Amino acid sequence: MGECGTFVTRNGVEVSLRWVKKGDADLLLEMFYRLSPETRRLRFHLYTAKISEERVRQEAEALSNLDPQLQVAIVGTVVEEDGREHAVGVARFMRASPTDTEAEVAVVVRDDFQRKGLGKHLLLTLADKAREIGITHFSAWVMSDNIRLMKLIKDMELKNVESESRYGMTKIRVPL
Repeated sequence: MGECGTFVTRNGVEVSLRWVKKGDADLLLEMFYRLSPETRRLRFHLYTAKISEERVRQEAEALSNLDPQLQVAIVGTVVEEDGREHAVGVARFMRASPTDTEAEVAVVVRDDFQRKGLGKHLLLTLADKAREIGITHFSAWVMSDNIRLMKLIKDMELKNVESESRYGMTKIRVPL
């Protein structure tokens, strides 16, 4: 797996898309530290100010070292004024075994790239890949106050979306 092409945001910024690979941990770390506290809370379901740098690095290393039969992640990047590649969005799915037809999905987009179509495009690209390897459903636990993600799911015009809410969380199950 390599390049996935490009995506042009609603405001005209070209984002390069590719599959996450070994060695991307620093790229993912840098993006994490550029997320607002609120975006971190909504994505990771907790206040991240108390998470140690070591734990954040471990998670980034794990996300950049995937078993493609179980986990796939796509990253959107831009080259900024410093001339370096910077991650602006990541989506991934994970399933417990290669025979599972349902996978947990997650997406996060850097604050300055939110509401520009990138999250939707990342999820649609990821769904195509999931279907290729036999996944028929995505599921996700979402904080019930994550209005942006709920709107994104609605905007994708998906059919037969199942949801159940409890304790401030909503589980969403979507057929692919």
